[in-house]
Amino acid sequence: MSQQQPPAIQSPPGYTIRRARREDLDRLEALYLALQEHLEVSNPSVWQKSQEAREALRAQIANRLHAEGSLTLVAEHETDGVVGVVNGRVVTNTRYVPSRAGNLDQAFVRADHRRGGVGGALVAALCRFFAAEGVDNLSLRYVTGNEEATAFWTGLGFRPRIVTAGATRARVEERLGGTPGEIRS
Repeated sequence: MSQQQPPAIQSPPGYTIRRARREDLDRLEALYLALQEHLEVSNPSVWQKSQEAREALRAQIANRLHAEGSLTLVAEHETDGVVGVVNGRVVTNTRYVPSRAGNLDQAFVRADHRRGGVGGALVAALCRFFAAEGVDNLSLRYVTGNEEATAFWTGLGFRPRIVTAGATRARVEERLGGTPGEIRS
């Protein structure tokens, strides 16, 4: 375990960083849907949420609020209410070293509240949670083309470890010469 103290939680003036509560569900759902919209605009080839997934989102968020090894934090503005969210969870996989890591699963701050330290305050608070859980190694995923996320996360020291790439089967077959190869046993 690291002996280094996590960063102190210093909320920007006018904001409070706190654990998400059930009464935040309306705002959290709106923020997660805004995040999805932002991702789809940033990279139109990113997987889109189905209608079924959108309808199940509220229940998924509610379940996450009290999941063991998980923490959802919000940034609450004194007049605008909840304007930002970050979710993290501890993942254990004994096949790897380190065997425990902190995943930052979703992070989003409304556009009109960005560039004022809100995202950094959310991440600092999540780092305190990970430190209390004995987690030193952090991972996250963000969509290629999301320039705001790229600048934010690389500014905090995150660097790519694994690249996930995608293509349609039709495109791959076209690049292979237009005819699918025969599978031999």
